[in-house]
Amino acid sequence: SRAASPPSPLWALPEELLLLICSYLDAQALGRLAQVCRRLRFLSSRDVLWRRIARGCLNSGFTQLGTDLAAGIPVKERVKVSQNWRHGRCRRETVLKWKRKQVASFSSFLMPWMELDGEYLYLSQAENIQAYHLCAEGTGLQRHPQAIFSGHQEDVCRFVLVNSHIVSGGGDGSIVLHKIHGSYSIKFSAHEQEVNCVDFQGGLIVSGSRDRTAKV
Repeated sequence: SRAASPPSPLWALPEELLLLICSYLDAQALGRLAQVCRRLRFLSSRDVLWRRIARGCLNSGFTQLGTDLAAGIPVKERVKVSQNWRHGRCRRETVLKWKRKQVASFSSFLMPWMELDGEYLYLSQAENIQAYHLCAEGTGLQRHPQAIFSGHQEDVCRFVLVNSHIVSGGGDGSIVLHKIHGSYSIKFSAHEQEVNCVDFQGGLIVSGSRDRTAKV
């Protein structure tokens, strides 16, 4: 059998001395140290090692005098969030907008269904599915759709993207199969009421409807 490795002389040091040594490390070095083993991960996550770093971070919960205003949150996590704010990018804007519509008088408002596939965002709008190309570096969407997939008489309730195909269920109870990169499409009269769920796997379409039926 393989002989056990001798214990590292590092662990022979008192914990206070280990913390003192680690206190000279920056955030990046502490993060790498945490990847070595569980014991070092626990040691390198101690609040005492991150307080000095946190005082120089934005919105880390420390005042200029060093008072901790968020004692219940680990300091390491606060530093992580602060660096995400500093180096990340967050922008909120309305890229698309339209009116909501009820499928029937007894149903709730039907909101758009959307799917992200690579550089394209597919979303339902009324009886159509529109494909929008994402702008460079994810800064937004192009204002005009690259493609429009139609075939339903009422609003699209749900759709899926599988193997370069779109399978959608509509408020008219129908199911439409589109080929994304082509003009091929076929429509099935599947249910008596709106299709609430649909999937497409292995050449089979599975759907469920408000009429309390599921079909394959």
